[in-house]
Amino acid sequence: MLLADDEVNIVTLLEMELQAEGFTVVTATDGISALKKLREPDTPVDLALLDWNMAGITGLDICRRLRETDVSLPVIIMTSRDEIDDRIAALETGADDFISKPFNVREVLARVKALIRRATFCKSTFSNEFSSDLLEIGKLALNRAERTCTINGTALILTVREFDLLDCFMRHPRQALSRGQLIQHVWGDDYFGDENVVDVFVRYLRKKLEAGGSERVIQTVRGVGFALRMNDQ
Repeated sequence: MLLADDEVNIVTLLEMELQAEGFTVVTATDGISALKKLREPDTPVDLALLDWNMAGITGLDICRRLRETDVSLPVIIMTSRDEIDDRIAALETGADDFISKPFNVREVLARVKALIRRATFCKSTFSNEFSSDLLEIGKLALNRAERTCTINGTALILTVREFDLLDCFMRHPRQALSRGQLIQHVWGDDYFGDENVVDVFVRYLRKKLEAGGSERVIQTVRGVGFALRMNDQ
């Protein structure tokens, strides 16, 4: 795990707590060092815990650069910013979670564990895959084993959360799913944030699905949530 923050006392505290929970922690106190360590092949990282405002390169910029080559590494952004626009900016950059400062250490540990469990589950594949791992609805095709998705034959580059959200919709076509249901299926029972995160990821997923001029397939269901509905279903 990479822990990067330019406040040394925060790095020291979180490193100690994370190590006590059994995590191997690599630390950095500026953005340039953090990005360098993420790119080192000899330093495997299964999660990045990044401060937004770091010298050199911000945590948000690191996340943006990381998503250009790696869409699967779980990323948590830590920041003293707590406005909804800041949360949206972090999530749309590709972060999987957002922690406001000052924070409770127990909450940080819980979120880290939840994200790693989720990522580990998503990467688990088996030699004998079942046909249920291949989903096709209209022009959408999703392969859960390979973690790939296409629309009209064109590959979509999705983050972990975007893929899991689309997977949930495709497994419940035409059904109106509440934000609470989507949180449970995609983020898990131990998610601590608010339900607005669903709207952020739905909007981001829509943008990718509709980039080639395709119809809107994720519909808003007033008073309920969202549903996957295609004209050729």
